[in-house]
Amino acid sequence: MEDNKLIFWTGAPGSKWSATAWCLSKTKKLDIDISDRASHRGYEHSNFPGTRHVGSYFGPGFEFGNKFHNINTLTKNEIKDEINKAFSNNKYPEKYKIIRCHQFVYNLDWIRDTFPTSKIVIVYRKPEMAFNGMLSIGSIAEIKYPNYKEYYKNDKILEEKINEECYLASKWIFDNDMDVNVACYNHFKQRWGLTFKSEEDQVAKYIRSLEGFFRKNLDPYEKIRYDTIIAYHNFQNNA
Repeated sequence: MEDNKLIFWTGAPGSKWSATAWCLSKTKKLDIDISDRASHRGYEHSNFPGTRHVGSYFGPGFEFGNKFHNINTLTKNEIKDEINKAFSNNKYPEKYKIIRCHQFVYNLDWIRDTFPTSKIVIVYRKPEMAFNGMLSIGSIAEIKYPNYKEYYKNDKILEEKINEECYLASKWIFDNDMDVNVACYNHFKQRWGLTFKSEEDQVAKYIRSLEGFFRKNLDPYEKIRYDTIIAYHNFQNNA
């Protein structure tokens, strides 16, 4: 597994980091490995029909990367071995792998310095929006996948952690002068070539969930926020 095929992806719970990662996986500009997807790795959002948590998640309490909240204590080989477990033991070494972990935000300097050719993505929403967004799809106890209960414990601790993670995310974005974009249709179309012909297309459902456009609501524009930020590090040679 080459370092330059790794995309370290982070965002607080409720940041819509899963939806943005799914959208990137559909681009033809990067060949994204989706071999981590399986029937038991999924949770559908009742408030966003057609969108789901899918694929692998890394971090304490999740299926993979139980030590990734302390990733700076692991060797590169240990990290890659854990990633390989999720992606068919690196059956597709030529493909990019999106490695999602909320707790990467605590060690982004270390990740950047240890994996200098790898990419980093931060997905950011204001902490109050992220927390409310998390509750809108279920409390800690109700969300079936991934398992948030081990690390975040309860909704009070969840709110505290979201505040902390959002602060660290915004600080790293600022300190590293990251390429910041609003996660919306125009962004994914212009930068990643994603388009759709119908609002019923799966791509449309994910992008509209990011924007807050609900076509079937009485007023579909009422909840539009454009409040999800996606920031890129080390993507200069791609898009």
